Amino acid sequence: MSKHDDPALVRAALMQRLKVHTRISQQALGPTPEQRKRFASSLPDILAFGDRRYAAAHVVLDWDHRIPSEALLLRLYLSYTDREAAEVEVALKARDREIDAGNLYPEFDVPDYGEIDASETYVGLVRPGGTEVEELRFFSDWRKSVQQPVVRDVLAAVRTHPGYERSMKERSHDNLGPPVVIGWSPPCLANSKHWAVEVWLLVDFDGHMGRAHVFMVDSKLRTVTREFFTEVQIG
Repeated sequence: MSKHDDPALVRAALMQRLKVHTRISQQALGPTPEQRKRFASSLPDILAFGDRRYAAAHVVLDWDHRIPSEALLLRLYLSYTDREAAEVEVALKARDREIDAGNLYPEFDVPDYGEIDASETYVGLVRPGGTEVEELRFFSDWRKSVQQPVVRDVLAAVRTHPGYERSMKERSHDNLGPPVVIGWSPPCLANSKHWAVEVWLLVDFDGHMGRAHVFMVDSKLRTVTREFFTEVQIG
């Protein structure tokens, strides 16, 4: 299997093996085959980290703990090896049993399919009756493990970017600290050719809330491929 097969594997799992939370099915909100195809086509190309490949993909349409549901979560649990995929399968079946045990009445809350360990995890938003996956986000246990030479190079790239210079001049005070490496970001979220590194520069912060300038830096080309501002909140 080549690297280019990763997106097809993820889309096939969504269209053919989508697990739908029972509380979604009970509200008749499960997607039709045509909706699944549209969900799949709306996904960006998802590629495994580095030189790895996906061995399997588990895709879940999860409940938002509301009746009627207002927004559904599409969870992608992606595994690098067959062993990891088998562990995801076991964890999902265990969660099935927890959900079934508590699913007595609609007013009773039941677990969702969150916090399943996988090599890579993506979570997106799906509107009931909609056809697109929105606000896709990436999670992994190893995301923050960026080697020091890469850290040095991406920070150098950020410091030479015009947006960095502007934000440094606009900072609300001088003790907001240097730019901080947050972790790895996949190409589909960084608009990059290779996996990128996410860097935050605080522009304003009052001890509880603030704003940061976010830079996505292609880890091989050492160029900023995407930038935006985000809110920062502690507590």
